[in-house]
Amino acid sequence: MEEPLEISCEPWTCAAPARALLRESSVEVAPALLGMMIANRDQGLIITEVEAYAGSDDAASHAFGGMSQRNKSMFADGGTLYVYLSYGIHKCINIVTGAIGDGQAVLIRSGIGISKIMENRRNLKISSGELVRGPGRVGRLLGAQLTDDGVDLLSSRSWKLLDTKECLAVGEMPISRSVRVGISKACDVEWRFEIDFLPINGRGAE
Repeated sequence: MEEPLEISCEPWTCAAPARALLRESSVEVAPALLGMMIANRDQGLIITEVEAYAGSDDAASHAFGGMSQRNKSMFADGGTLYVYLSYGIHKCINIVTGAIGDGQAVLIRSGIGISKIMENRRNLKISSGELVRGPGRVGRLLGAQLTDDGVDLLSSRSWKLLDTKECLAVGEMPISRSVRVGISKACDVEWRFEIDFLPINGRGAE
């Protein structure tokens, strides 16, 4: 039986994670992002599923082969937002990790949407039926635009990354690890992480 996720405090009052954390490798940062909230103005998303991409040595990464006009934000400082267009339709969002020039990033695959204008957010209980599944739907919920590419999540006035894990009444967060999905190269590395107390996750979504 599913246990709902309870938000026990006001998410928008939480502090941002330290820049030093986001300068770690994508594989280290990815599980640490679970339970944090990424927000664009009044719309937030509690992150429940992510994939790590390890830079120019990772054949599945947009950074594979080096910097280009499309992927240059991936080579910025940890904490930068990288937005790309998928299939000409979906605007997918990533959080850049590592030091400047590393080209690493974490793709946000799923999460639970929460609005700043929602009443009674404190002690709110939300279930996996409210999960936003798939990076395309995540980008749509947050209103991501290609012009948001390159925004610094730790200093932007509109986009925020907040460490909301203290707001989630789940004790120690159980995390599962598996192979990345929707890719044709480097398919064997287990760099996909998700909160596994939710019985519904982002598998197979766009």
